[in-house]
Amino acid sequence: MLSAPTDPGDSMIIVRPVREDDLDSLYDLAREAYPGMTTLPPDRDALAAKIALSSTSVARAVEKPGNEVYMLVMEDTATGAVVGTASVIASLGEVEPFYSYKLNKVTHKSRVLDKKVTVSTLNLSNHFEGFAEVATLFLSPAYRKDGNGKLLARSRYLLMAAHRQRFPKEVMADLRGHYEDGGRSPFWEAVGRHFFEMDFAEADVFGALHGNQFIAELMPTQPVYVNLLPADAQAVIGRVNTAGEPALKLLEREGFRWQGHVDIFDAAPSVDAEIDTLATVAATRRGTLAGPLEDGAAAVPTLVAAGAIDRFTACLVPAMEAAGGLQLPAEAIEALPVGPGEELWYTEL
Repeated sequence: MLSAPTDPGDSMIIVRPVREDDLDSLYDLAREAYPGMTTLPPDRDALAAKIALSSTSVARAVEKPGNEVYMLVMEDTATGAVVGTASVIASLGEVEPFYSYKLNKVTHKSRVLDKKVTVSTLNLSNHFEGFAEVATLFLSPAYRKDGNGKLLARSRYLLMAAHRQRFPKEVMADLRGHYEDGGRSPFWEAVGRHFFEMDFAEADVFGALHGNQFIAELMPTQPVYVNLLPADAQAVIGRVNTAGEPALKLLEREGFRWQGHVDIFDAAPSVDAEIDTLATVAATRRGTLAGPLEDGAAAVPTLVAAGAIDRFTACLVPAMEAAGGLQLPAEAIEALPVGPGEELWYTEL
């Protein structure tokens, strides 16, 4: 487990794109996250592939979103250790179809019996293709303080605001569905197991490592009638796991809403929003560096980002707007790839 620095004054916490030399530190973080986060597997080859894709993505000139994935890491500059990670997928469905279930209603009526019955159905859907996705948010428990979690989560929205042309109109987020002690998913046991013949965790990991084409190959395309499922499976449709409730609240504060789409594996809610309406994106302002923060200035906690996509760096620091732009602490000026009069993006915490 990663240890926090004993003296908070001896380090700067920043968020930046992942680099190839982060592999060992990212592997340690993945071991800390395991089990429970299949998109961050403790597998060096899988992590190296994720790093390579992100590095290729930030090096690419982009006029419209495509098959880019931006993997960000939180670094403690005192040690150089990677203590958290978060990703943004630019456009879902570019390589393989992206599947979810859409919760719908079907009404049947019998004139003979004078009876009308309305039931819920789950319909296989590619609704989220072309959406961006915010994903793989994990912060080492030792660093879950001092606003680090908010910085890590919201750095993704700062990235989208600062480099808007790289992202589409809409964004979604998958959450972890409800499961029982021991990792049993009632929904998977009622639906997925019958077609994939593997445990929930095994299917989840397989999808994370190899993609979801196997869903199209094995999953039936006909609607699933919810009232035919066991009661425990019905009860978890659209329900987030207890450990994921704080993440859902953060997403809802940004403006994400559930509109009836659920994960195909565990029936967790998939939430979405228009990027420009997200709270952080809407509140982000563009300015320039006005110089160092003066002693005694009436500074407020501010999320600040700067740099081209390959050097994008974000931090949470006290800052103050001035006539010439934004004044920042000296350590932030040193950490951010920005000089006097150069552009940055910021929003109050």
